[in-house]
Amino acid sequence: MLRRLALLLSMLSPVAGLAQAAGTVVISPAAFGTADCTSTKSIGLTWTSSVTPTLGTTPDFYRILVSNTSGCPASSGTQVTGTLADVPATDLSPSYPTGGAIVTPGAFFLVVGITSASCTSTSATIYVCVQHWPSGGGGSGSPRSTAIGQAKLEVKPPPVPVSVSVAPGDTALFVSWADGTDSTVAAVSYKVTAVGSTGTRTQNFTSVTGLHRVNSLTNGDTYSVTVTSVSAGGNESLASAAVTGTPAPVVDFWDRYTDADHREQGGCGGGPAGALSLLGVALALRGLRRRS
Repeated sequence: MLRRLALLLSMLSPVAGLAQAAGTVVISPAAFGTADCTSTKSIGLTWTSSVTPTLGTTPDFYRILVSNTSGCPASSGTQVTGTLADVPATDLSPSYPTGGAIVTPGAFFLVVGITSASCTSTSATIYVCVQHWPSGGGGSGSPRSTAIGQAKLEVKPPPVPVSVSVAPGDTALFVSWADGTDSTVAAVSYKVTAVGSTGTRTQNFTSVTGLHRVNSLTNGDTYSVTVTSVSAGGNESLASAAVTGTPAPVVDFWDRYTDADHREQGGCGGGPAGALSLLGVALALRGLRRRS
């Protein structure tokens, strides 16, 4: 049994070595939306080579290749591949063997054949392969190491939020909603818009769960509230059905407790006895719930 295990490990060790030699390209951001079709924002590419580059007068360089097929170039006849840039090792930060480059969305899209006409209508995965070449290489021989990453162009919006409800708060509204189910694109954030006679308030949230407090509203003013969802690429859904709500002062037990400087007031007696009475009621209710 031990001999079989040793043989198996010896067969796997070269594979493990190859996996360690292949690095990863980190693309930031890694998701694009339709607004990026005409955007000139900066996209950061960072990678790590498994081999420290040779510097000097003829330094190593990193070749950045972009493709519409996973892996590095020439893996299939239908692959669309182009060189995005050749980056000399001397142009990088001193923290070798880590490299980096700055590009724009248009550079990604054009290399793999995504035109201005198809950019807003066709989703695509864009693969990036960074090859570490020795000085004088790039046309023959083999790269010293390879790193691979990918990004996503998504043209569809996430689903429209549903089941929107609104509850009043003091100069605020508490809004809740649920994700819609009419799309395969996930929402990563949400935008709540409250429109009233005294102005419009828009607030962003990153979670669909729980109550979401929209602040800085005017008590007594009736607001029309809608919610939209936003995908990782920045595509925004249509607005949900509008729901109205009116902020108003809300005084509860906690407000009265804090206003009284944390002193229990009335109803259950004063001082520690009152607090103990409240605790006893809570425990009794808890016992009733367990028995029911």
